[in-house]
Amino acid sequence: MNFSNRHRNIVSIFIAPNTEVTFCTELSKEDLVERKTLNGFGLYVFKKTYRQPRHKSTKQLSSVWLLFNPCAELKNCRNNKRYDRIVFEQYTVTLVFGALTLPYVFQCAGPKFLYKKHRHSTWNIYFARHDSFITINMNNMVFKLKHDHIDMNRGVIIDTTTTSDFTLYVCLKNNLDEYISQNQTQDCTRRFYLPNTCDGKWQPSFSTLRFSIHSKDQNTLINDQCLKYFIQYFTHHSIPIYFGSINFLDNVYIYENDVLFSTYSFIIQYGWYMLTSINCRIYHQMVSNVRGMEQILQLANENDDQRFYYVMERLQRLATAPENYFLDLPSKLPDILCEYEEFYLYSTYYKMDQCWENYVRIPWFRFTPTRRLINPFKFMKSNRVFRYVKNVTKCMAFVDFRDDTGSEFISSELIPFLEYYLRHGFHFANRHYVYLHHAQSQVRKKQFYFYCEEEGDMTREELEKWMGDFDVEKVPAKNTARRTQPFSSTDDTIEINGNIVDTISDIKTDDKKYNFTDGVGQISSELNLEIHYALGIDIDNDGYISSVLQIRYGGCKGTLAVNPQLDEQDKQLLIRPSMKKFECKHTRLEVCKRSLRRRLCLNREVINLLSYRGISSECLLIYQLQNIRWLIEALIFNRSALVVFQEKVLHILPWSEISSHQCLYKEPFFRRLLLKTIFNNLHQLVTRAHIRVPQARYMFGIVDEYRVLQREEVFVQITYEDGTKIVLEGPIAITKNPCHHPGDLLVLQAVNKKCLHHLYDVLVFPQQGSRPHSSEISGSDLDGDEYTVIWDTKLVPISSNPPSYAYDSEHTPEPLDRIVTRDDRLKVILDICEQDNVGKLSTLHLIFVDKFGIDSDQAIRLAGGISQELDSVKSGHHPYTTEEIRKLTTEVGTKRPDFMQATNYEQYQSEKVLGKLFRSINRLMDTFSQSFIEEETFIDLDLTLLHKDYEKYTDFAEDLYKQYKFEMMEIIRSYGFSNEIDLFCCIESHNMKANERSDIQYTAQELLKAVFGDIRKQFLKDTSSFHEKKAKASACYFVAYNDHDTKDGRMLSFPWLFASQLLSDYSIDPEDEEMNMVIINKAMHTWLKSQAPSLLDVLPKEDSFSCMEILDIFFDKIFANDDDQMVDHAETLLKRMILLTKNTCTN
Repeated sequence: MNFSNRHRNIVSIFIAPNTEVTFCTELSKEDLVERKTLNGFGLYVFKKTYRQPRHKSTKQLSSVWLLFNPCAELKNCRNNKRYDRIVFEQYTVTLVFGALTLPYVFQCAGPKFLYKKHRHSTWNIYFARHDSFITINMNNMVFKLKHDHIDMNRGVIIDTTTTSDFTLYVCLKNNLDEYISQNQTQDCTRRFYLPNTCDGKWQPSFSTLRFSIHSKDQNTLINDQCLKYFIQYFTHHSIPIYFGSINFLDNVYIYENDVLFSTYSFIIQYGWYMLTSINCRIYHQMVSNVRGMEQILQLANENDDQRFYYVMERLQRLATAPENYFLDLPSKLPDILCEYEEFYLYSTYYKMDQCWENYVRIPWFRFTPTRRLINPFKFMKSNRVFRYVKNVTKCMAFVDFRDDTGSEFISSELIPFLEYYLRHGFHFANRHYVYLHHAQSQVRKKQFYFYCEEEGDMTREELEKWMGDFDVEKVPAKNTARRTQPFSSTDDTIEINGNIVDTISDIKTDDKKYNFTDGVGQISSELNLEIHYALGIDIDNDGYISSVLQIRYGGCKGTLAVNPQLDEQDKQLLIRPSMKKFECKHTRLEVCKRSLRRRLCLNREVINLLSYRGISSECLLIYQLQNIRWLIEALIFNRSALVVFQEKVLHILPWSEISSHQCLYKEPFFRRLLLKTIFNNLHQLVTRAHIRVPQARYMFGIVDEYRVLQREEVFVQITYEDGTKIVLEGPIAITKNPCHHPGDLLVLQAVNKKCLHHLYDVLVFPQQGSRPHSSEISGSDLDGDEYTVIWDTKLVPISSNPPSYAYDSEHTPEPLDRIVTRDDRLKVILDICEQDNVGKLSTLHLIFVDKFGIDSDQAIRLAGGISQELDSVKSGHHPYTTEEIRKLTTEVGTKRPDFMQATNYEQYQSEKVLGKLFRSINRLMDTFSQSFIEEETFIDLDLTLLHKDYEKYTDFAEDLYKQYKFEMMEIIRSYGFSNEIDLFCCIESHNMKANERSDIQYTAQELLKAVFGDIRKQFLKDTSSFHEKKAKASACYFVAYNDHDTKDGRMLSFPWLFASQLLSDYSIDPEDEEMNMVIINKAMHTWLKSQAPSLLDVLPKEDSFSCMEILDIFFDKIFANDDDQMVDHAETLLKRMILLTKNTCTN
């Protein structure tokens, strides 16, 4: 599409012949709406195809919007390799911040958020190179617009139907960056809105920006140029563009009447601002509804904090759901209150939420340069400090800092903003929060704990003194790092009397340069069992007993390895000096993590190292293809589906009972679960090269306390779910993430030593040689580092180990000649936040490796720099300045390898292994996505699952289903998932961070266990006979599968809680699966003969082979010959297998 010349200030859209045009409307017209799909605004979408060319006037767009698809000319109307400046002199220009309060109505937030340029003043607008940003310059103020500020789901509405030449409405998810100067000759500086400063109060969160240009002399040249540049910018960033009509309510402001809750309790104020700080559109929805505000104020006056918070949090969930942009929130109040009274107070979710032992909920504030945002209480794992303070919910707060783009990166211009809060704290309601400290993993994410002294009944200094004596450490960075230890997320276990604790010496190299036992101690098996009991591990019923614990004890941190020789001894816990970081009187042992069977996937860094060490691209491609085949087999074979479920889905559903169903891949609920799991894993392969390797694991590293291992020998014993154990023997590959240097991957010899058989699922290093192997691998130690251990012979390099990097030769910080002060620590923290360049350097390293090789001088220097940057939190030393990083970026060039998917850069086809893996999985992902598209919402009932008397129990089943549905929706929404499938797969939700994934998996699983147990208990109540149970289960199946709610609202998992009863006499022809395979095999052979006869020449002539056997033959030949053409053939076969699977097994 293009827009044609103006006539009488009217713009026409030119529509080429045979063009399908998308329209959006608030009205659901059955004759227009083919499928009732909604766009990001909740407007109905309908499409119309124009067979003849047509000019459509934008004046006609009063009741509908037109989704604009710009032609190539508009997409490239300016050279984006340069800056373009447009000056507005004889024009009237306005910039307004506010919200679309209705689909066709815009309101300004307040008078001070309306900026107007009159004809005799000068504004200008800059369009930056590579369409990276746009700045609007007006006298002494500058607003910078980046694509990260824009709501990508809603996009932009261009209104050319008003008296202005054009008006642009940009939907925002973040406020714009603001800059200000004292006069036009000075450089602009970033503007912050901080309490008790000249700029004063925080700004609202704006929903929409309105930018309007008007010329009275009908000269539209500048206007058209500006509009085209805007369209190119939006198109470049894949931002939807609509043409439509919006009514601007002039002199009507959203914040005309500010509603104050300052006289109410902390929780009531918190709940109100949690909802209204989302954005000014939500604020307007609430305060403009008189009846709704009366109900809110009535709730507040009842002083029931729990009830009020519940209502506000549910409204907040509704308001932030993507489909609810113009939802009438106040109208939902009666339903929410009803749910609270009838379901929530009696729910298992509520009961569980009151009794978490090692998890807490604390207030969560987010500050940006312009805003204070309030989130629902942060649900997080507890720590030593949280367990000690009085009422952690009242005295602690979780605070994070972000740029107004939402980015964690804090540039130097934002350091004063961060420093203000760390020094002065902030007030909310009747509480003053001051900065306390942070956990080690939080500082790079700009996350901190703040403390309210009044609620904690002690000063910050008194609490810090209780934590321990850190004054002996005179290096500011190390002192700051030591203080993070009490904030480590841990499980509290048992009190350990000092009488059974002893300190033993570290074991060092002869020259005392290296420490073989850095961070590792010992524990008796008796004491280890006590700790497992305290953790709630059901060791009497085959619960997994770990042989290594990662712990915190007093001022000590590190790992404890089981040593049976300590049993019945006076000293059962042995600590080494390398574990002790500070003095502390705390004597309860806390567990951070324990050794388990941890499956492993390769990633880009490990793949680069394997490739450098001689593992061929063809070999790694086959492992990726095998990974995909493993997933596709789950859509063919029941046993394969069960393996995928047990490995990739939360361990909560009764799989042993469900396995009685012989066609899980055809059953609606399990098919959706399978498809989501497969899509998620394919996405991980595309974006991260996460290749599953069955013969590999993540393991804690510890030391051989018996001195039986020689240098270059290790001990590894693997356990399996069925209880079997295998001691590895032969060469194995070992590395640890992050791993950037060629020497970070070692091949060592696994040996069998009987005296070490009490250790399993851990990696045991020797204590002999000139340097510990752990130190050679990424400069690691043994205080909890997890190593990548690969024993698959095809992935173990046969080349000799290259020299390791001299990690010990890095910068050694100088201690102060005095005690480290709070100012010293703040300087360290601000320095880390300003110069946190790990992500940038790792990305640059990936490009250097692809362009010059992992052993190039550039890549090796950068690998050393990344190691130093990672260690900067303890050393205080940053290897690269901002200018040096800029030079590295210039050196690497403007092109990026295709596997990085860097859409803002010109891309090239990488010929290294990562490029080959990316293109292969991308092709297969496309095939799978096109074959297994979004399914219809209609579900066929399996009538064989219905008992003849099921109708007697449908009322019971409906009541139980309502309760189950409420419980499930509480869990789903509290974690930010979309539906039950996402929950069971535990895929990334919008409020899940990588470091929180395991906590979310654990707590979600515990909640589901409790809910499932309670629902099953009610199901079995007053039920005795087999037939009654079967009929009840059938009724539950019927009710759930006949729920006509949206797909996300249905809970198809419900009847499978009673799988043993539902499937008690269920039978499917066992030949069904075999018949499917016969059909697939026959279709594959037919295709080979007609479309790819040359591939048949690879197969032995005298035999006929199944589809799987054919793939195995190709895989074996590739492993034997590293034949890249054979890899292409194998990929083609796998692509065909995907298509045949869709046609045969899922219809």
